[in-house]
Amino acid sequence: MEQNRSFQDFRSERYPMMEASPHLLFWEKTDRIMKLVVLALLPSVLASIVFFGWRSLLLYVISIVTCVTCEILWCKIRQHAVPKDFSAVVTGVLLAMSIPASVPLWYPAVGGAIGIVLAKELFGGIGRNLLNPALTGRAVLRLVFAQEMSANVQPQPFFSPNGLDVVSSATPLMTANAGESLSSSQMIDSLTGLIAGKNAETTAILLLLGGLFLLYKRVISWHIPLCMIATVALVAFIASQGDLTIVFAHVFGGATMLGAFFMATDYSTSPTTPRGEIIYGVCCGLLLMAWRLFTSMPEGMTFILLIMNCFVPLIDYLIIPKVYGEKTRN
Repeated sequence: MEQNRSFQDFRSERYPMMEASPHLLFWEKTDRIMKLVVLALLPSVLASIVFFGWRSLLLYVISIVTCVTCEILWCKIRQHAVPKDFSAVVTGVLLAMSIPASVPLWYPAVGGAIGIVLAKELFGGIGRNLLNPALTGRAVLRLVFAQEMSANVQPQPFFSPNGLDVVSSATPLMTANAGESLSSSQMIDSLTGLIAGKNAETTAILLLLGGLFLLYKRVISWHIPLCMIATVALVAFIASQGDLTIVFAHVFGGATMLGAFFMATDYSTSPTTPRGEIIYGVCCGLLLMAWRLFTSMPEGMTFILLIMNCFVPLIDYLIIPKVYGEKTRN
């Protein structure tokens, strides 16, 4: 029956020319999609709470509560119906995942308010925003509080009495950027998340499994994450002259997995055609590697995705398929 068809099948076959935001045209409800995204992120969230303790948990709670509250207040002020699509929850989770567990607890409140109000609601709400709300909130925090937001935190036992340890030692990605090969222990730690870093960006294997879950459920398509990760791997392979450990660091280090599967694939801020998604994914990969190789900051996922968000309307305009039956002018 058509009700059992996946979102991607329905989107590509039923409406090949009308691929707008999912809450506008399709039978698949946005709240179900967002719940599946939260479910895919849940293992990484739980792992970050285990690694970084109660402060990590508070970051999630404060970020989610702020995002949901801001959306409700905005709708009340504008006398609009309050959406029940869980998109604000996803924004809160992604924001908290991408900031260090050591930051002051009011940071996610500021970032969440900026993301929901400035990046989402001022543009008309879900489906109309040009920039990813979670990335916008994080970008503002990163620019204003550069030192605190760039901190790498060492995983600690849950309820550790010594608190969090902000370290200055090189992460595997920093080691790779310096042209040094990774050891086998560094590679294993990069997969499991037992390295210094941001809240939940380090749990690469869990983020990969979550992304594969979304692909299996047809919530996202393969075009953006595969093209983005393949481009990162190819450029890293060329830049490192074939050192596979450095390729590994670029693919599984930093925010590659989080960005490729959960942020770059945001419906509202990514292209609406498969060809557009391929172009978008390749460009994201190229920009990310250019940022890592030619700037002083090893990780630039937030800013390169926001830059590419701005080019999505142009990509959609250039890749719009020809209307069936339209005559070409001589």
